Amino acid sequence: MKKYQIIISVAVSSLLVLMFPMTAYANSSWHWVSAARPLDLLPAVVIVTLAVETVAVNYIAKVKNLKRVIPVISLANLVSFAVPYIWIGIDPNNIYSLYTPDEGIFYAINYTAEHTPLFTVTVVFLLITLLAETPIVYLFFRKRVPSKNILFIVIIAANILTTAMTFAVERIFCHGEW
Repeated sequence: MKKYQIIISVAVSSLLVLMFPMTAYANSSWHWVSAARPLDLLPAVVIVTLAVETVAVNYIAKVKNLKRVIPVISLANLVSFAVPYIWIGIDPNNIYSLYTPDEGIFYAINYTAEHTPLFTVTVVFLLITLLAETPIVYLFFRKRVPSKNILFIVIIAANILTTAMTFAVERIFCHGEW
């Protein structure tokens, strides 16, 4: 096995170990004790994520067209940021669990984010991000770059970097207890 393969394997394994929740609690009285909650950090995380991914796709993958890159990266991120909040809030026994006539979807997303004893960013979030963003960005820019392989690698790397950053920010600033 080559040295870089070993380094990548160790890095990915370490990331997976850090991102999996390690404990389970039976008590359902979770509350956030820190001033910041994951949803509170979302605007800052979104801005940094958009900046990092836009720079990566535009300059490293060499799309070289900010007017096209910014909207595509924004759309891809909108999809990937919305899916986990919606997914957590879906009650499989009630198809209308997110859509109540007097509250609406934004109330459901906010309620889910405030009362779920989970951090938003986990390995599942990374997978959702990669599955949502990669096809959108890759399919739009594959004909506009010198190398499709570099574009693909840049998309994956930028998303792993921004997800790891979000993971770290949530764990540093958000604290809760049962």
